[in-house]
Amino acid sequence: MKFWDVVKADLHINAGHRSMKKMPFTFLFNPGFATVFLHRVATHFYKGRLKRLGIIVWRWNVTRSGCHINLGSHIAPGLFLPHPVGIVIGEGVEIGEGAAIYQTVTIGKTASPKYPVIGAGATLYPNAIVIGPITVGEKAIVGAGSVVVKDVPAHGIVAGNPAKLIRVGTGD
Repeated sequence: MKFWDVVKADLHINAGHRSMKKMPFTFLFNPGFATVFLHRVATHFYKGRLKRLGIIVWRWNVTRSGCHINLGSHIAPGLFLPHPVGIVIGEGVEIGEGAAIYQTVTIGKTASPKYPVIGAGATLYPNAIVIGPITVGEKAIVGAGSVVVKDVPAHGIVAGNPAKLIRVGTGD
């Protein structure tokens, strides 16, 4: 997917599927979109010929937003960050298309060489911690304040410390 197509997907999901008429306001005033956009620009520079400029843009974005998304993470189009402050996404983490991550969420690895994978459409509510070589399935929900140390099935809902499966939805 081309750079601008990814940015359009991010813009569309952060605008709340509003009309094209309201898109410029999202581009200018939505802190979640601004954070994702600057991360994508930094990653684009970092993986291209302008590595140092990518690091400068990335560092400025972290300082500006309080959201640390590592340049080595793999983020699909349509990442939704309603409140980006305090989010930490480690190197090597994979996040699927249309995932939503709320404030102060931490996603990272332990001593294992594998990284967490967040499925498409998954939602991680505030203060959730996803750590270790685990998978949060497609359209799964991780409750606020949960510490996820085991795989979460697709359409599953988990909560608690450590997170326990509450139920598995049908996917509708």
